[in-house]
Amino acid sequence: MSKPHGKFQFDGVWNYERDRDNLLLTQGQCDQAFPELFAEIDRASEARSLNPITIKELDSITPRNGYIRAMIYDQQLYIIAKEGSIWSREIATLAAINRALVSSPEPLPNVEFAFNTDDRIDEAALWGYARRSEDDLIWLIPDFGYWSWPEIKAGSTKEILMKVESAEKQDGLIWSTKIQQLLWRGVARMGPEIRDKLLEVTSGKSWADVKELGWGDPASMKNDYKTMPQHCDYQYVVQTEGNTYSGRLKYLQMCRSVVVSHKLNWIQHHYHLMQSSGSEQNFVEVERDWSDLEDKMNWLLSHDEDAQRIADNNVKLFRERYLTQSAEVCYWRRLIQQWAKVSDFEPEFYKEDEDGQKVWRGLSFESFMLMRAMDWQT
Repeated sequence: MSKPHGKFQFDGVWNYERDRDNLLLTQGQCDQAFPELFAEIDRASEARSLNPITIKELDSITPRNGYIRAMIYDQQLYIIAKEGSIWSREIATLAAINRALVSSPEPLPNVEFAFNTDDRIDEAALWGYARRSEDDLIWLIPDFGYWSWPEIKAGSTKEILMKVESAEKQDGLIWSTKIQQLLWRGVARMGPEIRDKLLEVTSGKSWADVKELGWGDPASMKNDYKTMPQHCDYQYVVQTEGNTYSGRLKYLQMCRSVVVSHKLNWIQHHYHLMQSSGSEQNFVEVERDWSDLEDKMNWLLSHDEDAQRIADNNVKLFRERYLTQSAEVCYWRRLIQQWAKVSDFEPEFYKEDEDGQKVWRGLSFESFMLMRAMDWQT
């Protein structure tokens, strides 16, 4: 029998050019394409294997700003409740879930769940963008920026990828033509312990282009602002945590650049793939106080081939595999399946209203997306 060929014809071996936009992989094919993707889902589900998630547990979660309660029922996404909103985050995450659902070649189970889009969420049976190592109950999901981060004009991860690859292919952006400096832009008040110290340690250094942005200052935005693709013009880029995690890391991992990061306190769904040493090293780790940053930068600048290898490893693992849309939908589907396996209840589609009439519990995703509300006047 001949092997499948052509676009979206996965043959069991990952091929970036062919498979990166393939949203049609089965669960078995997802395992073949992304064997190391699901560690966070495995961790969360194993912790609940002997202590299943209950409807009472979901009911006990306090609905705080950024909260969404939803269910998948007969391959349709419904929103049950919401509390507040944080920019466009809830919409982005619901849209990402729906994309994984409607493109799935296999039916997904009925599930009921809740997520919160805030940077820091309660330790509960919630889906969230980040957790600390001690937050065992939180199930990690791809953050809103995978769909899009319009408030800072970052766009989706695919938009970033397209712009970065265009610069490489059409503009001739290669390692040797990149700026030999360490780049960072950001707001110090978002995590001042980390960011103020970075500004201090890099001040006056020839190898650093590190500046604080003034979002309300036209001069700062004109002279110092860098788009996410422009970060890739530099050989070295800095990851800093903010109030909690920082959503910039996935964008930096799109660059054929060396990601330099302090030791991280917060975990996102793909962080277990980061390696700070060995032949597969894909980033450089420094202390949280940046005390060894200068030594490590001097080493990198004097070992150009090693630095380029780290940058190439970064691209190969993240941009060209685990940060693709194909990987994202595989992650969502596995999360939904594993959540269903450790839930001890089936979602109820109907409820009784105050008049004793049977009514739907949820509002369809499509209507919610258009109206941005759970109820409205006709």
